[in-house]
Amino acid sequence: MNPLAHTLRAEITKTFTLRSIQATIAAALLVPAALSLASGLAFDPSRHAQFPLESHGFETAGFGQPLVILIAALIAGAEYLDGQLRSTLLATPRRGQVLAAKLLITGVLAALIGVVTIGISVLVKHAALGEHGLPISGFTPGMGCNLLGVALNYALIAIIAVGITVIARTFIVTLVVLVPLVLGMTISLVGILPALKFLPDLAGIQLLMPYPGVGLLGPLPGAAVMAGWALVASCAAWALLRNRDVQS
Repeated sequence: MNPLAHTLRAEITKTFTLRSIQATIAAALLVPAALSLASGLAFDPSRHAQFPLESHGFETAGFGQPLVILIAALIAGAEYLDGQLRSTLLATPRRGQVLAAKLLITGVLAALIGVVTIGISVLVKHAALGEHGLPISGFTPGMGCNLLGVALNYALIAIIAVGITVIARTFIVTLVVLVPLVLGMTISLVGILPALKFLPDLAGIQLLMPYPGVGLLGPLPGAAVMAGWALVASCAAWALLRNRDVQS
């Protein structure tokens, strides 16, 4: 078997056998859909809509981000807690191969979670809206592109989370740094400090849904900036991992 394929297989096994990751994946799949259902049932047609009809359901994507970050942090950081890192590095001395496998698994898993859970959220929201929502036949190509944008955002934020976790050697730092950002700590300040729009949370926020009039980067430039953050975090993690804890 190809060495990378062997490493991927081992990392997949570790990922999907950890109960903490299983529970977080389940939450990531269920929470946005539940919020979307509650929002649809509480919809008041007499009030002016806060965003276009095509965006309904996508507003829950932001609530899935912290769970995606947690999944990524657990995938990268669980071995630092239980001492399995030593066994992993003994079994696979090529440390870059281990990191590449973790990045690939995390990115693909995050993208799949984005497509599945937000796709379900959109369907649930419009079904709950009844006559005020869109039928499936009324879904637009733009909504499909928006869904792909969610998948890309989730994949990139997950890769950034893996990088930070490996750099810090603990998932706690990742949660402290990233979760407050994606929960909206910076968006209220971007009008005062426009440079904040280049942070990873705000750079790619319009991949989730449109935020007009706030002064944020567009979806494509934002994706490029987010990808840059992901590349920097991954390279820094690789540079540290290959020389650090050699005897651990």
